[in-house]
Amino acid sequence: MPALDEQSLMPGTEGINFYEADPILEQLLQRHLSPDDYERARPLLLHMGAVASERMDELAAIADRHGPVLRQYDRRGQRIDEVIFHPAYHELERIAYQDFAIAACTHREGALGWPGRVPQPVKFALAYLGMQAEAGVFCPVSMTDALARVLERYGDEALKQRFLPHLTALSLDQLQQGAMFLTEKQGGSDVGQTATIARRHEGGEDRSESWPQWQLWGEKWFCSNVSADLILTLARPGGAPAGTRGLGLFLVPRRLPDGRRNAYTINRLKEKLGTRSLATGEVTLEGALAYQVGALERGFVQMTEMINLTRIWAAIGSLAAMRRSLLEATVHTHGRIVFGRRLCDHPLMRRQLVDLLLEVEGCAALAFETTAVLERVDRYGHEEDRRLLRILTPLCKYYIPKRGEYVTLEALEMRGGNGYVEDWVNPRLLRDAIVNAIWEGASNVIVLDVARAMSREGSHLQLFAWLQERLRALQRPELAESVHDLQLSLKQVAARFEALTTLDPESAQLPLRGLVERLAQVTIAMLLLEQAATSLSTSQAVGERQLLVAQLFMRRHLQPHPDGWQADDDRRPLEQFETLIQGAVRFQQGA
Repeated sequence: MPALDEQSLMPGTEGINFYEADPILEQLLQRHLSPDDYERARPLLLHMGAVASERMDELAAIADRHGPVLRQYDRRGQRIDEVIFHPAYHELERIAYQDFAIAACTHREGALGWPGRVPQPVKFALAYLGMQAEAGVFCPVSMTDALARVLERYGDEALKQRFLPHLTALSLDQLQQGAMFLTEKQGGSDVGQTATIARRHEGGEDRSESWPQWQLWGEKWFCSNVSADLILTLARPGGAPAGTRGLGLFLVPRRLPDGRRNAYTINRLKEKLGTRSLATGEVTLEGALAYQVGALERGFVQMTEMINLTRIWAAIGSLAAMRRSLLEATVHTHGRIVFGRRLCDHPLMRRQLVDLLLEVEGCAALAFETTAVLERVDRYGHEEDRRLLRILTPLCKYYIPKRGEYVTLEALEMRGGNGYVEDWVNPRLLRDAIVNAIWEGASNVIVLDVARAMSREGSHLQLFAWLQERLRALQRPELAESVHDLQLSLKQVAARFEALTTLDPESAQLPLRGLVERLAQVTIAMLLLEQAATSLSTSQAVGERQLLVAQLFMRRHLQPHPDGWQADDDRRPLEQFETLIQGAVRFQQGA
């Protein structure tokens, strides 16, 4: 009896470099970076693609099985609240923070040998590749990055000089990781209910410190990276008004200047569905020393700077899980033989794969466009970009994690029984992806944030003008019909948003989820058409494929189907399957 080929029986992605396999990421970076920056980034991305698909993937499986443990007391009964991680997790930290400087590279000049600061799209591309292997460690990376940004914007000079070098350190022995302790039992997403109190720390222990010192009392219910060195949190000073307007922003160090533990305890670690490698706990502040950040009466507004950046991180995390799921599904269906032919040769499987491909390409276009706008905001500070970022951020955070749940679950099913078994990556991808719809605001909270961006800042008007201008610029005849259809969809969405302003507040909320979803889809469709137009000018084959992706995305999400069957009967996913897949996933059969 001939020997069975285990790889063809149960195909896997071993040996596939995540970056080499991803022509979509390559095209997006060429779109958003200068030629010099892209050539500078490419070796880093190739390296990360290899490290993530090999070493990080192995470490992630170990760290997921052997999660952190809280040791509250030492052998003499002294409270120490030490979180003990498996060595695999510490190795993941070394790769993310030190080898690729992901938390530091957009803050510190010269990181990764870059002349100046690394552009935001490059940072997020490195993280996107790494998160295809491991999600947990990138939560602390994202918060360290975001905390540094808050200090850069709002910290006084003394505070920045003391803490920024450690938050942006390029070696683990110098690094101080960041965290955000925000959620409380009674509040959840209603941050205005924060009950933690702040009192002036008169005559603080370290009188050489020039910044205002406070002491904090309260309980924080959901603290990811609970063993972080520096924590950003909100508390209410005595006499401050209720709601978010009365909250101040404070930096809480884990260690006091003399090396002693600060006055807070870790009560326990959470037993979570996913991100099991990450230590998330419950904390009680017991007069913890804290330093005021920025204007006391602007605490919540300043904290939103961190929240908005970590919302982009959450979207990128979901996108990474989607991308890895698509890779796994593509490799599996191309290598698995059932009923006498490859799985991917069966029409239902082809449609399912193309559906996943459309979601991944669309969400990638939205996510990396947002990182490019973030880059412009940080480098140039133009008001129109700031207003655009204000609405693109919640659109990303709402739409991409919701699609991430769908894609990771579909890809798990496509692997059959093995997809449900923890020996394969699919269960971990699904478990880890789900949290991104909750972190930094669950879906309804994000929808309401879109409404706030509209009512308070008029950000939707900036987005509509931006979409209309870019659609008008798409003059190629091949795109004319699709551009016309999308302009009609945009006009309908804009009119619907305008109609909401005439409704009472409760009635206006009812259609918001569907409208926010539709607005994200219109934005994605424009970006896909724009990518097709760019590619058609340089490569007819690539451009035609990207136009097909845009048309299929619009057919699936935007265009009405009067008879109910047009999308289902569309044969293009079947007839042009290989063109669609080969333009999204590169791999050698049997690799």
